[in-house]
Amino acid sequence: MAVLARVRLYFDTLRHLKASQVVYRLWRRMGGSTPIRFGHRVQADINRTSIARVPVLPELDFDSVFLGRFDVEALRDNRVTLLHHEERIDWASSWKEDVSTPLWRFNLHYGEYLLPLAYAAKKSLDDVYLEKAKAIVDAWITGNPRAAGGVGWNPDVVSMRVTNWLAFYGETVELLSKDAAFIARMNLSLAQQYDHLSRHLEKDILANHYLENLKALVLLSCYFDDEATLDYVLPLLKEQIDEQVLSDGMHFELSPMYHKLMLESLMRVGAALRANGRVDKPAQWCRLQDMCDCLYSLERGVDRTPLFNDSGDNVAKSRDALLICARAHFAVRPKFKSIFPDAGYYIMEKEVRGASVKVILDAGNPGPGYAAAHAHCDLLSFEVYVNGNPWLVNTGTFAYQDARRLAFKRTDAHNAPRYADGEQSECWAPFRMARMARAVSAQRQGDRIEAVMLDCRGRRISRRLELRDDELEVCDMVDEGARVVSVVHAAEPCPTECFKDGRLDPYAPDFGCLEQSRTLVFEGLGSVVYRIPLPCEVRDGVEIERGR
Repeated sequence: MAVLARVRLYFDTLRHLKASQVVYRLWRRMGGSTPIRFGHRVQADINRTSIARVPVLPELDFDSVFLGRFDVEALRDNRVTLLHHEERIDWASSWKEDVSTPLWRFNLHYGEYLLPLAYAAKKSLDDVYLEKAKAIVDAWITGNPRAAGGVGWNPDVVSMRVTNWLAFYGETVELLSKDAAFIARMNLSLAQQYDHLSRHLEKDILANHYLENLKALVLLSCYFDDEATLDYVLPLLKEQIDEQVLSDGMHFELSPMYHKLMLESLMRVGAALRANGRVDKPAQWCRLQDMCDCLYSLERGVDRTPLFNDSGDNVAKSRDALLICARAHFAVRPKFKSIFPDAGYYIMEKEVRGASVKVILDAGNPGPGYAAAHAHCDLLSFEVYVNGNPWLVNTGTFAYQDARRLAFKRTDAHNAPRYADGEQSECWAPFRMARMARAVSAQRQGDRIEAVMLDCRGRRISRRLELRDDELEVCDMVDEGARVVSVVHAAEPCPTECFKDGRLDPYAPDFGCLEQSRTLVFEGLGSVVYRIPLPCEVRDGVEIERGR
């Protein structure tokens, strides 16, 4: 029986995938390559490079929120903090050591910390910061020969690193021009990474990985003046933009964090294409207006990234940086929308007893079936913000390879309903989902949202969410005779008294950051209704009124 259950689990996972994904996965495991096009070789002539063909975007490179994640003095002392975790790094040897978690090691190879060093070098005109950055680049080149493989040659890691290296070079080109030997070494490495990436596209994974691969190839083909490769890549990229950016502007994996990452990538692509005379209107080509509308609407009046579907607040660039960049370089002015029907996000904003309250409900499917790696059991979940601060929260992600990964993906880790005897969807591995929940319908009327879903066993769950003048009312209903469980989490410290006796659960507002939430669990036969008093504004340290 256990064997049959396992077979069914694999079958229900594989049936969501595209046939090409299965073929490419088998092919890659046998050591096969996955090139842009069979028989095509990129032209990475280091004598034809020009960083001018890859425009800098200082609004992103030097975003104050992003820079604040790094301590340049610690970097000078070989101490690196990534995802809230610090390690002392021996740049000569640590690249392939089992340092921290796999995701942490990926971030070490990304090289984002080169940009804070670049900023410090330009601001202070102190050579020590630039020399440190150059030493790190040289150490990576020496410590990661292509033939040896390893984490540094993972296609997704290569895509992220070359983007950061090009941004670093672009922002410090005048300073680096004094060291032609270093530029030559970096160019030779970039050429090798360009060739490697062009042969190892993540066609088995697709989604954000594949988009990042294509982005990196666009930037590198512009940098090396490789028109032939650019001609091959652009139709593939356009195809992925059309598929991955929904008609309402949301990235199709339905993760606010990955939406921001993809928006950044497409802005870098748009700037490069325009600089190289390939696209006259990159904002339209890259769907930047729609994506910015979505970002602005989700995060207007909010101090962090909403925690739906593998989101955290310390990975992507900040909302303000992204929107400022879009306006400065592409003349995009975002518009607020309260309904995103394709993504399934519904938004309510209201002044309640002196406080600004924002409610976001997720009534969308768990992302595309063939790319559900970042999907959670969070259908019909919601978050509530008061005066920009998170109040009722999903509990986040924490890490990808951690033992708690599946616990953070389960239904009860979200403000979501389920049948008492099972999960919404079958999340059975860190990036695997078998039978999935399905959205049926959703509508918003004023301060009320009503939505219906089917869980992975085809059973109906409906939710009504109503924002009143003094409380939030939630009504969940399931099939007659069945029991429904509805969970709600409040971020600590919680301003509402009704949570004071709630249990404490793990809460990860950022990747690598673990805090606690106060949790209430409601259970009923056929339906459950609960009302949560809304907290009120505090002025000059005086509490005007508290929720009951």
